[in-house]
Amino acid sequence: MATLNVIGARQLRDELASVLSSLPEVDEIVITQRGEARAVLVDLDRYNALLQRIEELDDAVDALTGEWEEAVPIEDLP
Repeated sequence: MATLNVIGARQLRDELASVLSSLPEVDEIVITQRGEARAVLVDLDRYNALLQRIEELDDAVDALTGEWEEAVPIEDLP
């Protein structure tokens, strides 16, 4: 189960160093402003992993739909 932390923008500003140091231990931190969620803060390693996963999923969709750069239409296969 993912850990969800919520922090207000003012508290984030006041506790930035502490919040940044806690990022590797939490899944994400939702930043609110006036009680509304406005942004999500994630550890850089997690962010990069998410980007990599999105790229892999995008490639898989392209391959399945025949839009991959090196894709050969199935009817052209021997």
